[in-house]
Amino acid sequence: MKTFNKTLIAATTIATFGLAAAPTALALDASASLATSYLFRGGEEGSGSAVVNADISGEMNGVAYGLFVSSGDTDGTEHDFYASYSGEMGGVSYTIGYADYNYASEAADFEETFVSLGFGPASVSVYDDSDNDTQYTVVGYEAGAFSFAYGDNDAAGMPETHFDVSYSVNDSLSLTVSKPEDEDAIVVASYSLPF
Repeated sequence: MKTFNKTLIAATTIATFGLAAAPTALALDASASLATSYLFRGGEEGSGSAVVNADISGEMNGVAYGLFVSSGDTDGTEHDFYASYSGEMGGVSYTIGYADYNYASEAADFEETFVSLGFGPASVSVYDDSDNDTQYTVVGYEAGAFSFAYGDNDAAGMPETHFDVSYSVNDSLSLTVSKPEDEDAIVVASYSLPF
């Protein structure tokens, strides 16, 4: 029932933003990826083995929406719904949104709202899970094929802080080194293809 309610909320959100109004204007993008492990906010989820992900997303008039599915979380198969609105004012980009994370074990499910601000190659994002009174803040910087991220997390079971360096070898292959606080570095290779 809980999953049904969350699906209904996501469908209502999409309908409210007018995304279901014109089927011919509704374009979806899809991709699948294979990664050496599931890296989430500086923590290695699952057993550290390879993971398969799929993503179906769309965007119209600044509103983005989608579904993410992954095989590799500790709590079993994960499927997430998300929606956001983005724009720009005076050279500052902004995004506000909502994400609903769902797992095989409903006890692990959670929802977040988020806000991001960007200026040029720099960005800051804050994710808030008000039900569990936790926040995750990440500061990012893009430099060509490299991206850098520093995250601060107050959720139980996650590294308190982490620093990531990612390199996009090409449009499909990327490498990430994540260094969680007080833990060994994690290296993840990911290969994705649109379809």
